[in-house]
Amino acid sequence: MDISPVIMRADEGDWLNVLGMKIKFLCTSEDTQGRYSSMLNTVPKGLGAPPHSHPWDEAFYVLKGDVEVRLADDTHQLSPGDYILVPANQVHAFTGLSDEEGLLIAYESPSHSHQFFQEINDTVTSIPEDLHKMPDIGKRHRVTFV
Repeated sequence: MDISPVIMRADEGDWLNVLGMKIKFLCTSEDTQGRYSSMLNTVPKGLGAPPHSHPWDEAFYVLKGDVEVRLADDTHQLSPGDYILVPANQVHAFTGLSDEEGLLIAYESPSHSHQFFQEINDTVTSIPEDLHKMPDIGKRHRVTFV
């Protein structure tokens, strides 16, 4: 079966609330037969993804703002136009550095995270009270928090 074209207009799609960040999938595993997915990811100052790993590759391209990315034991500051590829099973994290909210395009291959982020959006609604749910959510979706 062939993959059909996907066109997503700027005012289309739903934004998920994930740990204080907003994520909007541009395409999901359903669109690409599981090959990859892509999403927009806001990164407010001081917020981001905690250290974690998963068995798929992930890449980030910075559209606006400055973002600190931790990759294993190294830390990299990324600015608009910068790109980083995180290989599968590599511990990584990122944090927004700018007063201006950061914005990333994230890609993953093969695609896995849409259901993970949807579950966080639906069940982790109060921080810090709901953070205890994260390890079990991670296990269900093959994400390990470090």
